[in-house]
Amino acid sequence: MSSGAAIGTKGVPRPEREEQIVGVAIDEFAAHGYANASMVAIAQRAGISKPLIYQYFGSKDGLYLACLHAVSSGLLERLEEAEQDVDDSLLSRVYPLRAIFTALEPQRHAWRLLFDPSMPASGEIAAAADEYRARTTEIAASGSARFLKARGINSKLDASALSSVWMGMVNSLVEWWLEHPDESADGMVERCYRLLAAIVG
Repeated sequence: MSSGAAIGTKGVPRPEREEQIVGVAIDEFAAHGYANASMVAIAQRAGISKPLIYQYFGSKDGLYLACLHAVSSGLLERLEEAEQDVDDSLLSRVYPLRAIFTALEPQRHAWRLLFDPSMPASGEIAAAADEYRARTTEIAASGSARFLKARGINSKLDASALSSVWMGMVNSLVEWWLEHPDESADGMVERCYRLLAAIVG
């Protein structure tokens, strides 16, 4: 199908319509998981027909994959940029947190797509999710190793353990944020800075 206006899209160009569908689908997948997300609900909220979604994305898997790419690519790009500003101090770890909260601000529940337990265990979706999670962990591991090295600790296992602790903390902070919808991204960054400062003492 051409990239121009599609039948049934009320004159909206296809790239713009696809972006709208992905935005709606991210909310649906984040709220209900891959397994329980409804293609009918996505079509209704997007104001299009269900067959048009399949025409654009091929399948539910294709749509989920598009959502996963949309969420993860932008998030990882921000994380990689933020990591360049991190030094060997604990307080500088707020930079990656700022990147996460800022990237998720428009659709904060999108974070759950990366860790959806109901997504397929194999295939293209699983491979993409594994790659995105691995890259996220790699970024965290790099910061953890640098932090420990500045303190004379060169153990790879220690760096791995600290990276795991850090990822658990990040996930907990994001989940806490999701449970407090009135909290802005900027507010969360300030809170994280206060918490890290308190830990530093």
